[in-house]
Amino acid sequence: MKKFLLRQKGIEKAIGKFDSKIEAVDVMDGYITDNNDELDSDDEGYLTPFDFTLDEIEEREINECVTNYEEARKYLGGKPNADFSVTKKLQSNNSLDLSGVAHLVDEMNPRHLKALAALNKLFTIAEAWNKADDFVPDFSNQNQYKYYPWFVYDRDAAGFVSAGTDYSASYTFASFGSRLCFKTANRARQFGEMFADLYNEVFLFK
Repeated sequence: MKKFLLRQKGIEKAIGKFDSKIEAVDVMDGYITDNNDELDSDDEGYLTPFDFTLDEIEEREINECVTNYEEARKYLGGKPNADFSVTKKLQSNNSLDLSGVAHLVDEMNPRHLKALAALNKLFTIAEAWNKADDFVPDFSNQNQYKYYPWFVYDRDAAGFVSAGTDYSASYTFASFGSRLCFKTANRARQFGEMFADLYNEVFLFK
């Protein structure tokens, strides 16, 4: 997917990536206006458009580069479970408190272990996708729409299949969780279609 990368010359960190050149230029103009507010044109630090670069880049969509749980965990900076050890006391970021593990085991119904593992995978992949889209679901924001996959049961497939998307702003109730909603209808549709198998592990008692 084509993106536009805006940088100020001499500064390594980019100002941002944008979907269109117009959007990038608008941000640059605002950046210049804020910077030059109390400066004269001959003052040090006065900025003009010539102090910026705008590069066109190709970037893979998140649904192309994060297609499973392990890729999502890596994208979020997580470590494989094999890198962790269990100790009686929490000693480092690479150790798990034994009491915490015991609590998890006590609260877990073994019959639902597969469904809970699938739900954890869905949560993690959705978190990675939303991070890429710079989307944080906020149910206190009535102007923020949240889209989620919609499923129907297919007898021929003996399971639920993605049937589209629905959306919500903010209500006193919710038919879906903030961990499984998305910024756009298209993103929610992609997620439902790609991970229908995981949803079925949650929905269906096998």
